[in-house]
Amino acid sequence: MNIFTTDAFLDTAGALFYPQHERRIELCRLEGRRLRLLVLDGARIVGAMPFYDFPQPEAEAKGPVDREISYLPRTVLRTTLVEQRTPELPGQQPSPYIDWTSRPDFAAFEALWKTRVASKSNDTGRQRRRMEKELGPARFVLDDPRPEVFDTCVQWKSSQYRATGLTDMFADPRNVALFRRLRERGVVLVSSLSAGDTLVAVHIGSSHDRRLGWWVPAYDPAFSKFSPGRLLLEELLKASHARGDLEFDFLIGDEGYKFHFATHNRVIGAVGTPPLRELFLKKARTKAKALIEKNPKALELARAWEKKLRERFTS
Repeated sequence: MNIFTTDAFLDTAGALFYPQHERRIELCRLEGRRLRLLVLDGARIVGAMPFYDFPQPEAEAKGPVDREISYLPRTVLRTTLVEQRTPELPGQQPSPYIDWTSRPDFAAFEALWKTRVASKSNDTGRQRRRMEKELGPARFVLDDPRPEVFDTCVQWKSSQYRATGLTDMFADPRNVALFRRLRERGVVLVSSLSAGDTLVAVHIGSSHDRRLGWWVPAYDPAFSKFSPGRLLLEELLKASHARGDLEFDFLIGDEGYKFHFATHNRVIGAVGTPPLRELFLKKARTKAKALIEKNPKALELARAWEKKLRERFTS
């Protein structure tokens, strides 16, 4: 199971985002898949929450369940080798990952990923030497206990969201609290990369069931010339392999760098017949997209419109 099917995540997210509702975690079946999901007030299945990528079906599809359901907006449709990946259909998204059981020799794996990228964008060794020459020796900490490291990651990520025109997810204090509480419950690691006394990159990631998840990476833009995010990612890959993880999960996203490293890809999409509220939300997104194409300044208005609709159907 991935992090999104754990008691830790579902309990924590449910308490933060649905405090006025009765909440239960139930084992549900959907078109042959068995999934652990959050259920509100004994009736409504939660299929979307902040930082909730997708629930992964249990390996064993047989056995009793708490209920049968008819729809989920996101779950695993199929899994393929990266080399056999075909384009996702509209409404589907890739979720690449590394299956460490298929790459027991890390040196061979490292050689493989270096064949997938141009030498100019793969020179992290040179970048590391340049960084150390200017700032001091590099130091990686897999789980950094310092509170200020967590806070700095959140600040950097907030700035990145705003700089790229995305909604600042950490402007909502509940989202910050989500990661704080998950860390307290032992399913989140805060990893850091420093050079000398200077913190240059941080990652807040999931750690559960011998799986390390690439979740919230951030770095100091003042040192972007050293590719600190890439340097931190490579340190995390080494640490994940060395501690005997089964998987390094990049979660949903088609960013090219993820496929430089991934061995497999999960295709994520909707299953079943959507309820009326999902059709309303889909219509809202379609209208918002058309509005934005005509007037980019309407972006925030469109987001506010969709947020109000979603709150209407999730309250």
